[in-house]
Amino acid sequence: MWRAALADHKKLMLLSGTVAFLAMFQMGYSASYPNTSFHAFKAFINNSYVERGRPLTEEEFNWLWALILNTDLIAFLIGSWLCPPMVEKFGRKTGLLGGNLIKLIAGSLMIISIKCHSTELLAAGRMISGLGDGLAASSLTLFLQETSPTNIRGLVSGFQELSISFATLIGVLFGLPYVFGSSLATLVGLSAVPNAALIFILMFCPDTPKYLYVEKKDKLGAIAAVTFYHGVDRDEAIDVISELDKEHEGEQHCRTTFREVFSSRHLRKAVLLGSAACIFQIVANIPITFYSTEFLRRAGVSAWGAEMASLGMMVLNCVATLLSMNFVDKCGRRHLLLGFGFLNIVALVMYSIFAELSSQMPWTKYGCITALFAFSFTYSVGLGPVPWYLTAELSPQMHRSFIQSIAISSSTVAGMTTGLLTLPLYGYMNATSFFPLFIVPSLLCLIYLYRQLPETKNKEIYEIVRELRGGSSDSDSCLGVNML
Repeated sequence: MWRAALADHKKLMLLSGTVAFLAMFQMGYSASYPNTSFHAFKAFINNSYVERGRPLTEEEFNWLWALILNTDLIAFLIGSWLCPPMVEKFGRKTGLLGGNLIKLIAGSLMIISIKCHSTELLAAGRMISGLGDGLAASSLTLFLQETSPTNIRGLVSGFQELSISFATLIGVLFGLPYVFGSSLATLVGLSAVPNAALIFILMFCPDTPKYLYVEKKDKLGAIAAVTFYHGVDRDEAIDVISELDKEHEGEQHCRTTFREVFSSRHLRKAVLLGSAACIFQIVANIPITFYSTEFLRRAGVSAWGAEMASLGMMVLNCVATLLSMNFVDKCGRRHLLLGFGFLNIVALVMYSIFAELSSQMPWTKYGCITALFAFSFTYSVGLGPVPWYLTAELSPQMHRSFIQSIAISSSTVAGMTTGLLTLPLYGYMNATSFFPLFIVPSLLCLIYLYRQLPETKNKEIYEIVRELRGGSSDSDSCLGVNML
């Protein structure tokens, strides 16, 4: 799949991969470097309170650290809702530019927070960063979906998860005490480089063909954009643009509202399916990305062993995401999401069992490491990549950003809840806390998706929407696959 895509769409693949990596770097990086630099941040926060004459207890630190880590999720929620009005009025490209400019400001503020020994400024910087991430991530999903041909739409959209995987790996690596983990100002400031680079690159790129044609009614601009991204001649670009009429045929352009979404069967189903997939994706992954090193230490693994295991998880994450991108357009979204989602839940159950036994049976700490590796692999093959673009594939063009924001909001609330509760609850219940926090919600999402989720592989958006309406897309299966 990779070889064929690179041969036919080399420019699109290289540009999409670069844009995705730079746009998502800070999101993955800032989620993972606190994992291996946990004790450096713990010392920084405790020292800042000692200087005020009020040392923190262990329980107070657990709650404060959980709150600081999750302030970005609160703002991510807001940023995802900035996306619809911005990208519909100003374009997907502008959404990406705005999100990365906000993140550039946030990185500067976090550097100042370390220099000033201010826990509050650190939390504020992470919150502003989350605002930019929410806007940039939502805009990127639309950007990748709307610049790629249907036959490689899953492959190109997979760059979003692949970019997070590589950024997470870099974050875990850089957070090690013997890399940048002991120099927190350098550690938090490095994310500004990709943000600035993306702003520069986007200045030379047009907006997506779909946005230009459907929203701006700029047919000439849309044809030029297809030529730019697909590397085809003008006649082929005109054929691609002509397919866009089928997607929004019969639709009236108007501002999308909650009432409209939840009163329309196909829009409501797109919201519920997209939300279930996104919640399934995030509910366990964010806490494990934050705390895997600490979990393993509490299961009896040495500090160095826990750090290396976390680093190994991220390497496996990248490899598995690459494998997933290679066959997502062959195997289908449904099979990857449901099959590997189920195995992901099994890995969580096994970790809980091994961790609970670790105090009486020390050898089970190796079972904990194996279970987390299995979690990382199964997550990255199906559960990580697919939800990023599934909601967009289920939604009509004019409602896409709005429905996507609802789905992202649902998952953000779920991730924020588990992220805030995991470390404090782990202190009370140990690994059995995984059952109410991760396993039960994941099972509920899996059951719903198994019953309701259609396959979207190699289908045009209008075919998928027709299926959600209750019709069949079989009669349309002979239609071309060149639509964006």
